[in-house]
Amino acid sequence: MTQKDDAKNSDLNILLYGTACQKKIASALSLAEPDHNLYCAGAEDEAHALYKSHPPQLVIINFDEKNIRIFDFIDWLKNQDIETPAIGVTEKNALHIAVRAVKAGLFSVVDIAADLFQLEKDISAVVKQWRQKQQGQELLDSRKSNYDFSKIVGASPKMNKIFNLISRMVQRKWATVLIRGETGTGKELIARSIHYNTCTSNEPFIEINCSALTESLLESELFGHEKGAFTDAKTSKIGLFELAQNGTLFLDEIGDISIKVQVNLLKALEEKTIRRVGGTRDIKIKARIITATNRDLQAAIAKGEFRNDLYYRLNVLTIDVPPLRERDDDVILLANHFLKNFVSEYECPLQGFTPEAEQLLLRYQWPGNVRELRHAIERITLLSDNTHVSFEELEQTLESETPIILSEFEDAKKFKLNIPPHGITLEEVEKAVILEILNRYGWNKRRTCRTLKISRPRLDRKIQLYKLSPPK
Repeated sequence: MTQKDDAKNSDLNILLYGTACQKKIASALSLAEPDHNLYCAGAEDEAHALYKSHPPQLVIINFDEKNIRIFDFIDWLKNQDIETPAIGVTEKNALHIAVRAVKAGLFSVVDIAADLFQLEKDISAVVKQWRQKQQGQELLDSRKSNYDFSKIVGASPKMNKIFNLISRMVQRKWATVLIRGETGTGKELIARSIHYNTCTSNEPFIEINCSALTESLLESELFGHEKGAFTDAKTSKIGLFELAQNGTLFLDEIGDISIKVQVNLLKALEEKTIRRVGGTRDIKIKARIITATNRDLQAAIAKGEFRNDLYYRLNVLTIDVPPLRERDDDVILLANHFLKNFVSEYECPLQGFTPEAEQLLLRYQWPGNVRELRHAIERITLLSDNTHVSFEELEQTLESETPIILSEFEDAKKFKLNIPPHGITLEEVEKAVILEILNRYGWNKRRTCRTLKISRPRLDRKIQLYKLSPPK
């Protein structure tokens, strides 16, 4: 056995099995890929040992070496845990051996007596594939780290229940998942976490917001179309189901798709086949389907807006993401998490929140959920020169930058006043109205004053007069 004495600190290892014409092969290697470690073996047991001690990214088999069992070694390579590409070399132009070797799985067989440059080209091609695969794996590892569900911030009982559910879901790769929750609760983050904890580097994550497209355009995006299927279909197009093959297709806002698209989607899920718009050929699909919605699908079924059979087909594994107002244990955790990230990104002096600001974080209802909290912390980080976020900074940010999303809730504009049989005084009515508005706006006094059209001192006097206090 010979081994390159000056092996570099390179990730690329190349195993040469058969030492005949070693100099010529080494020369081609140096021209094709200068940065490599070359290990040479003249016998099969030596090749096995080197393969295990220095796992190669490329194996070169010299067919001209005496007493070498070419196809036994090729079969041995196939049985290893990691499939390693191999190139055969010869100076004898043994065409019948070359054809058999390529059929057995070799990348190529090169006659180095006739064309040494071809060996350089084939080595470069194999190394290029390896580097692309390595970069893809590094990207996947990075995304797995970013979307590891253990890194989703949350310590409330409801979030712990979700973590336990996700940990079981990742073991069921092809199961359909439905994620339900209000806008801004992090449904996409959970979908990506499920994907990146079950996939490999070449398995795609494809997403689409179903509410952003018209019926015809959504159908074309999902299933693809053939040339001439409609006026603007000048070429054929692959749909997202095909692009997501062996990976994940994430359909966001699934509750907003039309009945016609629902029928085609149900057929795709049940038969595992699709047909492009204007096409006649069924195409087999294999992808995990994750859907998300902020709508009550059962209410939509009752109104005839969503198919009952599709709902049960999607509702195999369900995750209900709670709104932030139901995750009191997580609000401060999330706020500090976002603050830490934005302080690092924008190099700002903030170190935390004052006790008064923390109380406001807990009292505010966060109608925009986690997304609203994140945007509020980012704006404060960009504008603040203090060491701690103050109550006034947070209150001003919530008033000026956060849209009033309360209209999204069905009972947002409803206000019920219970009038006892013996009647009610105007003072009691005033007290009930003021308390309702304060609670609705998370005790944001500026917004309450603006709604009630009174001054801040007057509101403070009314709070003191009626002995009002925020809910615990």
